Amino acid sequence: MKFRRLPPLHTLQAFEAAARTLSFKAAASELHLTASAISHQIKALEAFLGFTLFRRGNRSLELTDGGRDYLAVVRDTLARLRDGSQRVAQRHARARLKISMGPFIGSEVILPALSAFQEKHPDIDVHIETTLRPVDLLHEDIDIALRFGDGQWPKLGVVPLMRMSAVPVCSPGLARALRQRAPGDIGDLTLIHSSPMPNAWADWARLVGATLGRPKNDLWLDSYLAILRAAEQGLGLTLGLVPMVNPWLRRRKLATPWPKLRSEIPQGYYLLHRDSDRERREVIAFRDWLVADLARLLG
Repeated sequence: MKFRRLPPLHTLQAFEAAARTLSFKAAASELHLTASAISHQIKALEAFLGFTLFRRGNRSLELTDGGRDYLAVVRDTLARLRDGSQRVAQRHARARLKISMGPFIGSEVILPALSAFQEKHPDIDVHIETTLRPVDLLHEDIDIALRFGDGQWPKLGVVPLMRMSAVPVCSPGLARALRQRAPGDIGDLTLIHSSPMPNAWADWARLVGATLGRPKNDLWLDSYLAILRAAEQGLGLTLGLVPMVNPWLRRRKLATPWPKLRSEIPQGYYLLHRDSDRERREVIAFRDWLVADLARLLG
């Protein structure tokens, strides 16, 4: 058999995602399509090739021998096309850097200082996405991610940015009142919790030897920015992450009633990039700028 035309690129992408995840549903979610659309694209590719790529069960998906052989071809082809496109674009197109980061570090740290990076690198267009959703740098159109975690991201370049400690913070007025009380004497206060870190208050109390009591009106919010804004509005006491919270403490938007009662936490903030991009000029430029200036930005 001799092909006189190429298979459509979108069917190759659908096949690679389905073969990697062994799930039309997962592939559809990754490619922002429906599972039905993925199934139709796979059938179209099978019709083009003249053989079956998958054995389909009621709740299972398995590659055929031909599917496994073709997957190696498709992965190599897509990798060559992606890398070749990037090399040519880097030579002839204006450099672009797409960065994913959480809303807090984006609005409170990076954006206020970004003009300094742009002045130093006017040839790099910066695209910023502020989101808490996990991103897949190996398969999404994202160059850099700034993320909080334990530093374990396999197959990625991981650059430590800062270690952190937790300290109670609240509005300045509430902090002044609480300085007259022991840390364990806060059973009548609302504790503001971050939903992604449900054990943070218990961990802090254990590490600093405090007794929390039983707050009556705990408040749970889904982001770090939200818990700090709630504390700023006088809604209760929350845990600020030092040094991330330093700009708010410096501007007196928040205060800490017991500044010495800090607990070191195992997580930190990291810059992530594809390992294949470790020598890419735009990635190096942003990484070096952030590493050099972060201490100054956080104060």
